[in-house]
Parts: sequence; structure tokens; C-alpha cells
Amino acid sequence: MKVHVVGGFLGAGKTTLVQALAERLRAGGERVAVITNDQGSVLVDTSRVRTVADQVREITGGCFCCRFDELEQALSAAQRDGATVAVAEAVGSCTDLVATVIAPLSDRFPERFAVAPLAIVVDPWRVKQLEAEGLHADVGYLFRKQIEEADVVLLSRADLAPPDVTAAVRAIRADAPIVPVSGRTGAGVAEWLATTIDRPAPPLRIDYDRYAAAEALLGWCNARVHLQARAPFSPAAVLRGFLERMAAFPVAHLKVTSLVPPGGGGAIVRQGDPPLLDAGAPSEPVGESEWLVNARVEMAPGELVQRLREALAEAAPGVEVRWSELEAFSPSRPTPRHRYAFRGGAVSADTEAACCAAFYERADVRVLLGDSWHPGGVALTLAQGERLGLAAGSRVLDVACGQGTSLRALVERFPVEAVGIDARPPSTSVERITFQRGDAHELKFADGSFDAILCECALSTFFDQPGALAEMRRVLRPGGRLAVSDMCIEAPLPPSLEEWVHTGTCLSRAMTARAYAQLLRDAGFTIVEQRDASDGLRDLLRRIKRNLVGAAFASVTGQLPEDLRIDMKYARDVLREADAAVAAGLVGYTALVASR
Repeated sequence: MKVHVVGGFLGAGKTTLVQALAERLRAGGERVAVITNDQGSVLVDTSRVRTVADQVREITGGCFCCRFDELEQALSAAQRDGATVAVAEAVGSCTDLVATVIAPLSDRFPERFAVAPLAIVVDPWRVKQLEAEGLHADVGYLFRKQIEEADVVLLSRADLAPPDVTAAVRAIRADAPIVPVSGRTGAGVAEWLATTIDRPAPPLRIDYDRYAAAEALLGWCNARVHLQARAPFSPAAVLRGFLERMAAFPVAHLKVTSLVPPGGGGAIVRQGDPPLLDAGAPSEPVGESEWLVNARVEMAPGELVQRLREALAEAAPGVEVRWSELEAFSPSRPTPRHRYAFRGGAVSADTEAACCAAFYERADVRVLLGDSWHPGGVALTLAQGERLGLAAGSRVLDVACGQGTSLRALVERFPVEAVGIDARPPSTSVERITFQRGDAHELKFADGSFDAILCECALSTFFDQPGALAEMRRVLRPGGRLAVSDMCIEAPLPPSLEEWVHTGTCLSRAMTARAYAQLLRDAGFTIVEQRDASDGLRDLLRRIKRNLVGAAFASVTGQLPEDLRIDMKYARDVLREADAAVAAGLVGYTALVASR
């Protein structure tokens, strides 16, 4: 099944464009499922797309990235029910879709879903607002990130003579095709579907603190509204008056659809703009009407509810207004279910593979890291093996084994039988080592199956660390030992490293050394030993520096393969900052051994 993921800022015109896309696909013989998404429930979008799609499903209570399992379930159900194409419209305040949605879908379900290039719908007037510094700094940051990760940029409302913002968009995302589109007329949809992508957008380097701050600025309100009067009234006139009054406030998007009578609706997409009313909506006076209202406005949720009630009461004198199913909130910090370090063959953090393993599959990372890619390398692995008390015939499990380097070293040194699990394990097993695809959160082994467990540079990346440790304890025999080594952050990092940390590196979920020990204790383990293994991290940084010099020389002399791209300046800058952070004790590497 083909899957189109459509993103873009609140009020960009995504839903209208999704409707036009669904209509075109159905006209071409496709069976279309549309999946709507929102932080809350009672969605206008779901109601509006029912008329143009074969199936409509909604995911509420969080964005696709935080509700990835529900997205996968919705896509699977749509496919079972006969859909040939699915269109998933992301929450308008959501970004980082490449790392948290596109890459996981492509990697985990390649046989089931063909994921189309990520389309980001961009309102040209919002771009002008960004250029004029008319957006809050954090909102502007989020808006830029949405454009930055686009595979294709869709400039919306082409039928309304928008300003030319091509240069401004190119300054943010130089390589993405730009297609003017109109959801109202369907213009540009065919061109969008025919667009080919030469340079897919990589996962963002994004500061999740700023991302969360931008979302938290907005108050969200979803509600069902029932209007009733003894004398007939014009719902269109009431709607216009309501929207005009709300336009006085810092609106990101406010949209209304009429359920009774059906077919009407309208929206505001920016403060001070005139309302956009649906063409052909019923205009006859009625005695009652029922609406769905979705509002996203830059104000506290409580104040937003008050403003909405006041605006509608003023717009509908003599009409009884009843609000129901009302929810008002500010979005909480996004916590992605998966976050991939790179696109295409990446490994997700919560499918038991460390981000180090994900990076190791990249050609540029292989060049820089060489054969041993976690701090301490094989030497640390063997030292951990000594502390595990391995005896002849011991069964060892390596959780997030990567390409099996550590297990190969262990079985050469110790007379053990080993199993390695990983999201992308080696394709063939070797003597005394069995490799399996598996999940740290759901180990497919009986209780007490292993004498020892190894988990290197991976625990920090697991989505549910306590759950993964509980599984490890379950499959470990009483008295067996667990060896863990991982990155740790002992103090706040400098701003120069913050953006890099949030790209899916091992540091993105790293804890202090003391916190790791407490995590193991909370899981029922007894700490046998914990030691500082940061010397291995310093050695790793030195090796990367040497390899970077070699890669730079190869590039200058034309010996670096054309398909191997290394941003030398970025790599040097990150290495310099990482070196300083390790020297200052802000970043380190810890090694623990614990018993069950």
C-alpha cells in the first residue's frame, strides 16, 4: 500500500489539499484511506474528509510520532479493508517526521508500505510573516524545521495570488522541489504526485526543548457546539461573525464545520485575516445548527475557552448556545516512539538497537569509526566478559548486538554459547553464535534462559528502559550477571552540542552514571561493580580524528568515493566540542556489572 505522509504548519491548508488528493486518487481507481491526527479529539478534519475517502480513521491524543503504534495499526487495518493508498495528515504543530515516522515506516514494514516522499504544505503568507519576524521565536524555529525536512514543498492557496516566497523557502530547504498547489481547485496535485526526489531530506538536527516550547505556546480547544433559537437564524452569518471576532486574537488556526445542516464551515489561519468560508454552504435560515470547532490560538487554554464562548455569544444574539465534548489544553512535550538516526536502513531506538548501530551502517560512519565503534571497543567487551564470570558452556545474550563484533570477541576468548538480538542483526549465524531479530522490550526466551547478558551502548536508547531491564532480568537465571556500558551526561551540555545531541545519538536519552545504577537497582538487580570507562571514549574520539584527517586527504586527492559524503567542517566542530565536554567531565562512559 502506498502511504503519503503530509505535514505542515497549522492553517497551511493541509486538510483541503488532502481532500483534493483523495478525490484525484479515487478518480484514478485507487481505494483511499485518510488518517487524521490531533492532540485532542472531536476533529473537524475527520468530519470533512469522510465525503471524499473510502475509509477514514483518526489518531487522537498525540502526534503520529508519539502514537506510532496506533499509526501502524491504522495503516494495517486500512490495508486489510482494501485500501490501496493511505494519506496520513500530521498534526500542524508537528515536525521531525522523517526521523520519527517516515524512516520507521520504511524500515520496519518495507514489504507492506511504500512510503512516498514527505510532503510539507507551506502557506506563503506564513513565510512572509516569518521573514518579517512576525512569529514568536520558538514558533518560527518549529516552522523552519518543518520546511527543512520536506522532501517536497507544497506552496498552498495558489488560487489566491500568493506572494512569491520561493527564494525564502530555498534558503531553508535548497534541494526540495517546490510545487504550487490549491486544495480548492486541485491545481498542482498531479504535479505533486509526479514529482521525483533527487535528495531526500535527512533526519533533522533539532532541539526538542525549543520544539516543545513552541507547541506549549498554543492553547488547543476542540468542542461540539449546538445552536438553537425560536426564530430562524442564518448559520452562515453567525459563523462569519464568530470567526471575525476570533480573528482579533493570535490565531494559528481556527476551523469550524457544520454537522447540522451539513456542508458549511469556515476557518481563520492568521490573526487579522478575513474568514475563509466554504463555497456552496447552505444559506437558508434554520432553527438549530450543530458545529465542530477546533481552535489553536496563542493563549492559555482557559482564556481561549472564554474567548471562544464570548465571540460566539456576541455573534449569535438570541440564540441558545450549548458547548459539549469540550477539551482545552496545551500540548505536552513530544516523546517519539521511535527516532531514527538516519533515513533508509536506520535502526530505531526502542527496537533494542543502539543508535551507534544505526550510525555504523552508514558508509561515512564506517570510515570514521573503523571496526570498533563503541567506546572501549573489544577491550572493554572482554573486560566486561571477565567480570561476568563466564564458564565453559555458559549461555550469553547480547541485547542490541549490532553486527556481532562483541559476541565474536567473547566466543573467541571464552568457551560459551551466545545469542545476539538486534533490529537488524547479521543475516547468518556463526559457530557458537546465533543471531536473531528481536526486541529488548519483549525477549522471546523462557525465564532463566541465560547465564549472562551483555548490553553495550544501547540501554540509553531504549524507549522503555525499565521494561527492557525487566525482560533481561526475567531471562537471566538467578545469580546470573548483567554487564551494561553506556554514554552518560553528568551536567548540562553547552548550546553548541545541544542540537547534535537531539539527532538520535546515544546521548539523546543518556543519564548520569549514578542514574544508571539506580535504574538497575529499581529493576531488581544488585550492583556488583561500576567504574568509569571514559578512557575508551577519549580513545574513540582520537581514532575518529585520525580517520577524519585521512578522509579529508582522500577527498582532496580524489580518492574518496563520490557517493561518500562527509561534512568535514561539521564533523570537526562536533569533535572539538565533544572533546571539550569529555575533558570537562560533562560527558563520559560508564560500565556496570550487576547480578540477579
